[in-house]
Amino acid sequence: MPADMPLDAILCEPAAHSRPVCVALDGTLVATQLLSERVALMFRQRPWLAVALPFWVLGGPKALKRRVARSSKLDPTFLPYRRPLVDALLACRAQGRRVVLAGAADPELAQQVATHLGVFDAVHAADSPVEVSGLPGVLSAAYPSGFDYIGHSSADRALLQASTQGYVVGATSATRSALSDLKQVAVISRRPSILSALIKELRPHQWAKNALVVVPALLADTQSLSTIAMGVLAAATFSLCASAGYVFNDLLDLDADRIHKSKSKRPFASGALPTILGFPIFVTLLAVSFTLAIAFLPRAFVAMLAIYFVGTVSYSIFLKRLLLLDVLVLAGLYTHRILAGGIATQVKVSAWLLGFSMFLFTSLAFAKRFVELHALSSDEQVKNRGYSRIDLPMVTGMGTSSGYIAALVFMLYVESSAVRATYREPTLLWLVLPALLYWLGRIWLLAGRGQMQEDPVKFALSDRKSLSCVFLIGVIAVVARFTPPWLSAALH
Repeated sequence: MPADMPLDAILCEPAAHSRPVCVALDGTLVATQLLSERVALMFRQRPWLAVALPFWVLGGPKALKRRVARSSKLDPTFLPYRRPLVDALLACRAQGRRVVLAGAADPELAQQVATHLGVFDAVHAADSPVEVSGLPGVLSAAYPSGFDYIGHSSADRALLQASTQGYVVGATSATRSALSDLKQVAVISRRPSILSALIKELRPHQWAKNALVVVPALLADTQSLSTIAMGVLAAATFSLCASAGYVFNDLLDLDADRIHKSKSKRPFASGALPTILGFPIFVTLLAVSFTLAIAFLPRAFVAMLAIYFVGTVSYSIFLKRLLLLDVLVLAGLYTHRILAGGIATQVKVSAWLLGFSMFLFTSLAFAKRFVELHALSSDEQVKNRGYSRIDLPMVTGMGTSSGYIAALVFMLYVESSAVRATYREPTLLWLVLPALLYWLGRIWLLAGRGQMQEDPVKFALSDRKSLSCVFLIGVIAVVARFTPPWLSAALH
């Protein structure tokens, strides 16, 4: 069959209408393993049970599944379904073909999934090894004219072998090799690279935010390569720590992310990255971050890194649910990076820089909330947030005013005595103001038009006009600080 053939066309082939199409739940209809989903849910709801998990493993797979199932109840609403497959099954049923949920799964959960999706005519779920081994015979007896089967791995081999036509979704290279001898089995989709999913989960594009840690070194009265190198190393530890925070936050927010239009594509939420890997990834990132900090940076910086981590975790757990405090915490975490960079490089951070940073990032934090509220279709509350759509006018007012206060702080700095100690021609810094005002105004206008569907900082990092503004501001700052004599003479 053609590789680009639509899934509904593959499954709804007229010649196969007389046969039911049976689909596995674990790893097939749902893009992840249900055991890993249960373990992740257990860690979120009852983290103290992590101590008991190794002892459960010693009891064998069957005992482990039952203990984990008793300790965490999955809600079928929030499972990461393979939406194209569900849509194709709906199309098959609409055309009169019988659709069956069959395979190794908790019977109770399988029935709940069938009820939730409203796709299946029957459910055949097996919870024990004996029941699973007998499923091919059960399906063959129930459907003597034959059946088609959809699985995802070599674990489904017996059912695929018994089927008239078999299909494999999310197949790895190992699965394709293991099932290559079954001529009636076709691979209709392949599993995305786990390495690519891991890189996406770490969000390296967000590491650009940690360039703020290097800012004190760049603005120091006297600069050296060693000072800048220390700043870069400090930024690297913040980046690893931040990625650990992203992993932690995504594991906590799985349910909310899976019903969100864009966040549902995140690696853990979509099933591209197994949720069971979340905790090991989190611990590894955190360990490397603090090991580097302890080995090469001042002890005071290690304390600042710890405060940053506690702040991000506190934000993920409960602070993000608190009205207004969530915005101030976000802005504070950005400003904290600058303070930490000053400690790492032993450069004094001015009150002007801290004030400008706090107002600027308060504006961007409000813009982030604005985007979430603007996406709501009715006067409802953003899930896991303290805001409702009715708050849009106030969020807009507080956000835009914070941005323009940041511009005012910058203007006052240009006229202060502090700027003359660092810049040869501080008057040139006035040229920064139009670029700053243009960028802030554009961010809010695009948010208001619904043309910015993500975090404003993330948007700015991929937006050409935003990057042009940053480049222009950087050029102006460099020229103002290292003004060549001929330009100074011309200006005076």
